[in-house]
Amino acid sequence: MIEIKGVTKYFDAKKVLHEVDATFEQGKVNLIIGKSGSGKTVLLKTLIGLLPADAGTIAFDGREITGDNARNMKEIRKEMGVVFQGGALFDSLPVLENVMFPLDLFSRADEAWKRERALACLHRVDLDNVSHLHPAELSGGMKKRVAIARAIVLQPRYLFCDEPNSGLDPLTAIVIDNLLSSITREYGMTTVINTHDMNSVFETGENIIFIHDGRKEWEGDREAIFHAASPALNEFLFTSKFNRTIKEHLS
Repeated sequence: MIEIKGVTKYFDAKKVLHEVDATFEQGKVNLIIGKSGSGKTVLLKTLIGLLPADAGTIAFDGREITGDNARNMKEIRKEMGVVFQGGALFDSLPVLENVMFPLDLFSRADEAWKRERALACLHRVDLDNVSHLHPAELSGGMKKRVAIARAIVLQPRYLFCDEPNSGLDPLTAIVIDNLLSSITREYGMTTVINTHDMNSVFETGENIIFIHDGRKEWEGDREAIFHAASPALNEFLFTSKFNRTIKEHLS
């Protein structure tokens, strides 16, 4: 579980996060949603330590990473898996070496074990026959699955994903949603996903944080989202380019 209290972030004199409180629950898919420029990406980057919070606290299962406790981040990073929006694969390395990369950084195991572990993770994401290929030889959906395999290779306690369905067709996006949901349950991870994909909200949104103008405007699950007393959230839902999906859920 990740708990944040009063998290605030400035860029120069501009306040982009306003005293955000939230709880991201273990074993669940936790979504951060909001329009472009709302602060949701800044919040995700603050959670994973790419940006320091200017105020407030962030605690991973009781271990704070803010203020005087920032030194804890070094150990907690070893327990994190991250899937970046573009996949962030190394184009010069074959798939197997991409997946092994975190093991090379953080594991003292021998090469044979690391190779076996990487292959097991590729099998888990249904990519048994691509270990010798390079990222340029893969489809967009396959690249995302390789990125997920790399993110889980250290069996993380926390998984962070930035727009994992960006650039994918709807059917491939569903595959990614189902994969992230199933591995979250399998590993008992705390999974936090930054997304604008309303299909993901309806399929995997067990705990949803809506960020509006840098503030947490609403928190709930996919069942409660249509009953939210938040004009900003309602406007976001019904002006989304995914409003056809929304209307189908209401019909």
